[in-house]
Amino acid sequence: MMQMCPWCDKVYDESEYSRCPYCSGELEEDTKERPYKDCPNCGGIMYWDCYWECSNCSCEIHTDEDDNDGIIER
Repeated sequence: MMQMCPWCDKVYDESEYSRCPYCSGELEEDTKERPYKDCPNCGGIMYWDCYWECSNCSCEIHTDEDDNDGIIER
């Protein structure tokens, strides 16, 4: 289950980490550009990893990475 850290607002999988892996230094933030898509189901953000998946409701869309709504620049 995905969890948002109340201190840094980063999302992580609480079944894999007992505390925020970004605040604890276990993971480093990805700083490259990343395409995103607005989720038609819940309005959340979808990220592409071979298909689009919503980080909020797990909705999937099977289109190409080029079918995005914009690029997140970190």
